[in-house]
Amino acid sequence: MKVVFDSSVWIAAIGSQTGFASVSINRSFTAENVEIFISAQILDEITNNLQKKLDFQPQLAFNARRVVRDICDFEIGLSGKDLKGIKIADKNDAYVLALCYKVQADYLVTFDRKHLLPLKKYRQTEILEPKNFSKIFEDSSSQEN
Repeated sequence: MKVVFDSSVWIAAIGSQTGFASVSINRSFTAENVEIFISAQILDEITNNLQKKLDFQPQLAFNARRVVRDICDFEIGLSGKDLKGIKIADKNDAYVLALCYKVQADYLVTFDRKHLLPLKKYRQTEILEPKNFSKIFEDSSSQEN
């Protein structure tokens, strides 16, 4: 299973170790059959939002960025041409969708109720909130029993 977590999920996980964002990332990280993908654009958005919205000092935000990168299996490079054909209001969201398309992600996990969640699906990628994504692990573990 290939997964992309939007910056909103990473930031929520950094803010709380017990919420659905943390649970979703932790379960993905520890599952053998899950690959987590990220791009420099998502990492930049995480770093910027930690500083602007949560008043992280630059060095602390950079350290958080490194931890996030280390959790991910792959960092994928994206360019402007990867955005071709993606029609969405927010450029940061366009990069997230481009990443999903480029890696053929099964799931995009996000809290973005304005632009991303209303899509429900982008090409082959199902778009879910962390709460719903974490249920996938619950469903698969109940099927194993």
